[in-house]
Amino acid sequence: MVTPRITRDEIIARLDEIAGQGWIPSLRPLNAGGIGNTIDDRLGIAENNLAIADTAQWEIKSHRVGSTSLLTLFHMEPEPRVARLVPQLLLPMYGWPHQRPRQAGELSFRQTLNAIQSTDRGFGLEVDAVGAQVRVYFDAESVDARHRNWLESVERRVGLGPLNPQPYWSMQTLFLTAQTKLLNTFYVEAYTRRRGGQEFFAIERVMVLQGFEMDSFANALRQGAAQVDFDARTTHNHGTKFRVRQNSVPRLYRYAETPIGPLARPAD
Repeated sequence: MVTPRITRDEIIARLDEIAGQGWIPSLRPLNAGGIGNTIDDRLGIAENNLAIADTAQWEIKSHRVGSTSLLTLFHMEPEPRVARLVPQLLLPMYGWPHQRPRQAGELSFRQTLNAIQSTDRGFGLEVDAVGAQVRVYFDAESVDARHRNWLESVERRVGLGPLNPQPYWSMQTLFLTAQTKLLNTFYVEAYTRRRGGQEFFAIERVMVLQGFEMDSFANALRQGAAQVDFDARTTHNHGTKFRVRQNSVPRLYRYAETPIGPLARPAD
């Protein structure tokens, strides 16, 4: 599909039309991005960025009203990239048996990390303002007692010292990625319902967010509102994601306005 050139005001007008249609079936009911994908289709645009007349890029992000799930901002594997740290270090040295393995011995490394506290397996984030980096750490002392057998296996595989090499992201790289993908964003909040196994959504509010600010993103990381999500298994790495709490999204931008809504939930 070729993405048409479409202005900001045209996007708002089309989203207003969609909002007036009430309940709309989601094209991907089992996908967290199903609402955004459906809106892309209704707008007649390709997925991901929208190319507008002045060459700026717009991203559509969506949120289900009442959901506590995190919003994915972008994917980025940790540095040093050449070391391929997820499949070469985290999975084989720190992974644990997958609950539903596709093959014997398949491991899983699924962790959502923040800078406030370590997970029950001892992983967390540290935000270094001086070095301008976000780093992943492992603290064996923080591992919950119920993971004792796993911890013993880690000791046999790699020892209980710090991660070596330590996965990290530079703030500069994060900023360049965010600027490319998220500089200007339409943030659509929607009511949802399910009928006969099908998800339907209705637009509750549309915000126009402009000027993604790296300082605000760094603060969100330090405060635990922004997090890093690993979702890897031996047979497939679903990618490393930077995610944020839904109510923190507008605070990442310099400017925010609400051209549509809030609208009442349509009758069921």
